Amino acid sequence: MFELSVACKYLIPRWRQLSVSIISLVSILVISLVVWLILVFFSVTNGLEKNWVDKLIALTAPVRVTPTEAYYNSYYYQIDSISEASDYTYQSLREKALADGSDPYDPDYDEELPPFWVQPDLDENGKVKDLVKLAYQAALESGETASFFDTAVGNLQLMLNRNGMQSQISQTAYLGSFDPSNHDLKKTLVSLSNEDLANQPSGSPLAIQEVDGKMVLPTFPGSEAVLLPKNFREAGVLVGDRGIITYHAPTTSALQEQQIPIRVAGFYDQGVIPIGGRFVWVRPELIAMVSTAYDMSAGSTSTGIDVRFDDYERAPEVKRAIEQKLENLGIAAYWKVETFRDYAFTKDLLEQLMSQRNLFSIISIVIIIVACSNIVSMLIILVNDKRTEIGILRSMGASSKSIASIFGFCGLIMGLLGSLIGIGLALLTLQNIHALINFISYLQGHELFNSHFYGEVIPNQLSGEALTFVTVATVITSLISGIIPAMKASLMRPAEILRSES
Repeated sequence: MFELSVACKYLIPRWRQLSVSIISLVSILVISLVVWLILVFFSVTNGLEKNWVDKLIALTAPVRVTPTEAYYNSYYYQIDSISEASDYTYQSLREKALADGSDPYDPDYDEELPPFWVQPDLDENGKVKDLVKLAYQAALESGETASFFDTAVGNLQLMLNRNGMQSQISQTAYLGSFDPSNHDLKKTLVSLSNEDLANQPSGSPLAIQEVDGKMVLPTFPGSEAVLLPKNFREAGVLVGDRGIITYHAPTTSALQEQQIPIRVAGFYDQGVIPIGGRFVWVRPELIAMVSTAYDMSAGSTSTGIDVRFDDYERAPEVKRAIEQKLENLGIAAYWKVETFRDYAFTKDLLEQLMSQRNLFSIISIVIIIVACSNIVSMLIILVNDKRTEIGILRSMGASSKSIASIFGFCGLIMGLLGSLIGIGLALLTLQNIHALINFISYLQGHELFNSHFYGEVIPNQLSGEALTFVTVATVITSLISGIIPAMKASLMRPAEILRSES
């Protein structure tokens, strides 16, 4: 194309147009630095956010289905408390799913139903709707896998024995049911240290293992295996350390403390989950022991269905599908469906991360506009410098559109060239990001990125989203920057130009 070839010719540095060449080189350099800075910043921050979300989903799920107040007030839930078949105790969702039927009540043996109870929700056959099994099936059909989760509260006590000296760590902990089918949990596991290996009980397997495609907690004779957050490791706890979990269970006379012997089986990285530092993974059977002492509707324990699938960006779509199925089954009032961005303990954090990303995007656009503003000055000088050539081209039949295109291409080429150089610098920086971080950490005397918050490894992959954003923004801004000089050049009349030059 003629216009493109002329634009490239104008941008080649020459001694006769030294001022124009210097301004164009500076403009390209500024654009390169801006593109480099934005790409490195967004690649690292987007990578960190993705790691946080990956850990969040590994410890929870992309979508969760939890009982509402209507469920706990329903006949289906309340009937277990007066039924001999349910041992007169409220049942968890897991226990409901394993039950033979949806109604354990025996009118010939169990006490009379209280008159203030709500009526049972019946299906077309006149039987009590099995709310849990129906909800589980809806979740399973909408996602790839579905599993029950349970949480409870207990007191964790660990006894440490180091070189003949004994110490104790004690704190209230949230107990979560370990899900063997949750392969994402492997992403959060912390590697064993030499001290962990030396502290292992003889003849016991090394922490968590994967057997037949399932994650398996080791078996310690007389003790329950537990998985602790990594901040316990930083406090000196090792794999193999002993301890107990205590909770209070009601008896006929008073509340009595119950103790469950435990042994540390490993550590996981809790990421930025606020309660992650106190969340302990245990076998579901242990949760059931603790939960039987409480009414789950009181809020001291929680239960629900985890729905998992590979692409967590599909979470809103899966949520809508589950809600629609529950609506069709007539049980939507009993269940609350949430994506990982809706969880009460992470919603504020994820919204803040999104707000910061949007704010940084706006700031980046402003910086790109400022960087590309040099193109306007450079092209105006170039138009004035090429007045004679513009007049000759117009007198030879070049249209105003053709003249405008030449200087429009000049701005576009400068933007593209600056972007390519900036992308190259960003790739080089990301490949050596850890060396750069170590150098800056050395200069300031402490870690640039706290490993407890950001993780052990800083992401160094170029973000495709950031690359698309900065390239499109730079090219469009560069093209717009060339419009004013291009319009000025296209409005020049050849007769006036040649007369002024004569």
